[in-house]
Amino acid sequence: MEASDLISCYEKGIERSMNEDLLIEILARLPLKSLSRFKCVSKSWHRLISDKYLQQKLPLISTGVFFRSESDQFKEPRYAYTAADGVIEDSQLDFFPFHEKSTIVDGCNGLLLYYRPAPVTFYVVNTTTKKWVSLPRPQKITQLSILAFDPYSSPEFKVLCFTAWRARGAELEIYSSKTGSWDQHEIQFGIETDAISATMHYFNKVLYILAYPNRVVAVNLTKITCNLIKLPEPMNRDGRVGHSQGHLHYAYIDENKLKIWMLKDAKRSEWALKHETSVRQFIGTREIKPNILAFHPEKELVYIWVPWKMVSYNLRERRLEGMWKFDKERGKAYLIQIWLFPCSSFLTKCLA
Repeated sequence: MEASDLISCYEKGIERSMNEDLLIEILARLPLKSLSRFKCVSKSWHRLISDKYLQQKLPLISTGVFFRSESDQFKEPRYAYTAADGVIEDSQLDFFPFHEKSTIVDGCNGLLLYYRPAPVTFYVVNTTTKKWVSLPRPQKITQLSILAFDPYSSPEFKVLCFTAWRARGAELEIYSSKTGSWDQHEIQFGIETDAISATMHYFNKVLYILAYPNRVVAVNLTKITCNLIKLPEPMNRDGRVGHSQGHLHYAYIDENKLKIWMLKDAKRSEWALKHETSVRQFIGTREIKPNILAFHPEKELVYIWVPWKMVSYNLRERRLEGMWKFDKERGKAYLIQIWLFPCSSFLTKCLA
């Protein structure tokens, strides 16, 4: 049943007599954007869509951010989503009035962080609910800005602005949507700052950062402290860290072999090699270099970038589950980062 069919059914009064379990099954198959819209149809639909049982049945939505194209038309970083027909499509962001006057500098689980140079302003945009907010101006000049949002645990988001770098740490300002203000902090990484990479993952109030030669820097954004976790092998420049089934995972692809470790004990830096498999069957020629993108938070699935497409790979059954391509008019696209996030009440309440 299409989204328009559901609206038609409601207008004819069919919704009133429809079995609630059947309605839940139908709603769970709709796109996230349609669900957000249908919450306004009636009180009963709002209750159902907000219900935890329905949210548990909803599929996770994968979206892409920060891809660039060789086409002259798309010079700025773009935000996209995976369509049902296997195509990666641009998300319509014209609801945000400052989209053309500012630049996307980061994103996290359905939220985008925009920066406008004149006057200096940060904006946070919820691509699901089409709500946005402008932040008060930070006190210092920002050198690196990071957005942190976890739709599994809270509607609160934070923006980290690194304002100065030290030999083994940094100065930063942190904005909290809970307090509506910026706070200044100093942080010590425990390793040389030059060893910090740009590969990060935010989960459950902790920002995980890969660092050379073989470390994960775990930054607790509540306590503003850092812990070091030793990787099982030297860090790969294309490695990725993320959460799946409640555990931190580290993975990379080297010589067409995918390796995935699961963290068993953070204090002892104890990892277990969970998967080691060849990815040659869906790569094709040896000249193509695949990269790991993300982990499914609840299933044994990984998402891999194979120019110029994205694929999901079932680790348990060792087979492809999905494939999404960029449309031909855009040409070759570079650098994709994706998030897999649920349709949770925390997401829909964020920026409400």
